[in-house]
Amino acid sequence: MLTYCKTLVSELRKKDHGAPRLWFVGPMPPPIHGQSLYNAVLVEFLRGYRSPTCLPLGGTRSEKIAGAVLLPLIMLFFARQRDDVYTSPPGQGGVWAFLTMIATFRLRHLDHFVHHHSFRPINQAPALSAKLLANIGGKYQRHIFLSDGMRERYAKLYLSEQQKSRSLVLPNSFLFYDPVDHMPQRSGPITLGHLSVITREKGIVYLMDLAERLMRVRSDFRLLLAGPVRDASLKEEILAFCARAPDRAVYLGPVYGGQKADFYRAVDIFVLPSRLLDEADPLVLLESYSNGCEVVASGTGCIPERIRSEDKLLTFAPDEDDALMGQVIDQCKVDRSEVSSSCVAHARRLYVKSREAAIPLLGELSISIPADAFPDKSGQSEKP
Repeated sequence: MLTYCKTLVSELRKKDHGAPRLWFVGPMPPPIHGQSLYNAVLVEFLRGYRSPTCLPLGGTRSEKIAGAVLLPLIMLFFARQRDDVYTSPPGQGGVWAFLTMIATFRLRHLDHFVHHHSFRPINQAPALSAKLLANIGGKYQRHIFLSDGMRERYAKLYLSEQQKSRSLVLPNSFLFYDPVDHMPQRSGPITLGHLSVITREKGIVYLMDLAERLMRVRSDFRLLLAGPVRDASLKEEILAFCARAPDRAVYLGPVYGGQKADFYRAVDIFVLPSRLLDEADPLVLLESYSNGCEVVASGTGCIPERIRSEDKLLTFAPDEDDALMGQVIDQCKVDRSEVSSSCVAHARRLYVKSREAAIPLLGELSISIPADAFPDKSGQSEKP
């Protein structure tokens, strides 16, 4: 709690020399999850052009409570009419505590952006918190979505025609295009992989069941699992599954840095059977394609708009998904290099489209950036 408060004080002490501030309000690490990771990378990118005042929402329960009280007060007394305000509302029901911030913007007549990273308001529609978010923000609010489909579905549920017309789309691939320098030469059995903050909602149990069924009829693949598991009983299930097939299933635990890179180099097919209500535009999908991994995933969130081929969407009908995984394994066996090259090319297309979408938002934040200076590796300039 004390560290959190010191962080807020440190941010407020930043000198703006009379220039408009860029306020950045949203989840930041720790803990690390898709939204906080994205925000951290976006803040670093913005620092190349402006000096954002970053107000994290807090990671622990006590910090979140403190943030719900302190952040609206900060905006009430320190924000100025000409400042730029970017917000990233929390997922998993955290929007309720965020409404006090939105009410403060309305009270101060502060124009602000709301960047949506969660599909929960769509998946659990109608959501009262989402209705209040849009109604309280009103004409002072501009919404940012992760895909065209997300914008259409959210707007139909919660936005006025004026709010929809002023909304923007910015896919996560804007900051998370990170192609490999050299295509890894994968060898040995075809490797299925899954990397996440592993939870039941991310579909790990379904993936283990699917893999176990396939292992009964074919022996030409293995499964690599990675990521932290906070649920003790789930971790026991994962270890028991790996123990039943010690030569074909491995749990690596959390992987970072070089270990994470090694994971992607070893994986042919990344499998994401997520049923998480918040799942929207998963970063692991973008990372997988950038590293030349094929992706088989559920159809939740923005995934149908990101998947390389619609025939690689899971249906959660066991027989159909068994057949699908078998087909994808066979495709990789025929020509691993061709599959990898096609995945990297797909990642490139997603990136090019997203950087074009970023220009309007950056312009609204008083950032002028040439098209050839967009980040190619999470903050580095694109190579000519």
